[in-house]
Amino acid sequence: MKTPRSISPWFALAVLAGTLAAGPSPAPPDNAQMPNIATNVSGFDHIQFNHLDWNMNSGDYKIPDRFTAVRQGTELTADNATGNSKKKVLHALGHVIVHQSAPLKSGGDVTKITSQGPSTLTCDKLDVDGNRKIYVATGNVHFTQADREGTSDTGILDDSNHMLHMQGHVHLRDKEQTLEGDVVDYNTVTGEANVSGSPAIIRMPIETPTPGPPKPPAAKKKLRL
Repeated sequence: MKTPRSISPWFALAVLAGTLAAGPSPAPPDNAQMPNIATNVSGFDHIQFNHLDWNMNSGDYKIPDRFTAVRQGTELTADNATGNSKKKVLHALGHVIVHQSAPLKSGGDVTKITSQGPSTLTCDKLDVDGNRKIYVATGNVHFTQADREGTSDTGILDDSNHMLHMQGHVHLRDKEQTLEGDVVDYNTVTGEANVSGSPAIIRMPIETPTPGPPKPPAAKKKLRL
């Protein structure tokens, strides 16, 4: 079944558009200054960190403690990460948080603005494949933006094909409208969603009729003796 466009999976907004996509639960407060900066690593403009182990020949690197990665209006933080700068892959773990402050673009076309509002995505783990433009958020996936939010066990964005696959306890809400299901496949260009798995539940607010003008009081009847 296809859901109405008014309840399209807004979780997609955080992970789509070739920006990045990332992770879960509120991050613990940073207790370090993270004075070191590496630029142009795995598709990020820069990564700020305390410690970095990097093999410049193979491209393999490891960030053992909390770090911040920035790219085109998107800021990613996590407890630690591994990756490869030549293969453009990143594996972020622990209290992953992605704040998106710039407008999200759809399908790599900078003329198509998907959302103007800032958004936040949290999860336990985020895997980024910059070459294939595939982003995988796993564990306690939660997306919020204004009055919209979405949760699922996993979310996989194939940005080359403009498809977002959400699976496991999918719950989508826009104000008073909600959708629940096992699997949701969402086209980030057309806005169409396909729900599969066990029966999906869509809830919409019940419209109540607008009350009309008050009725005039009934005329009193005169008693005849």
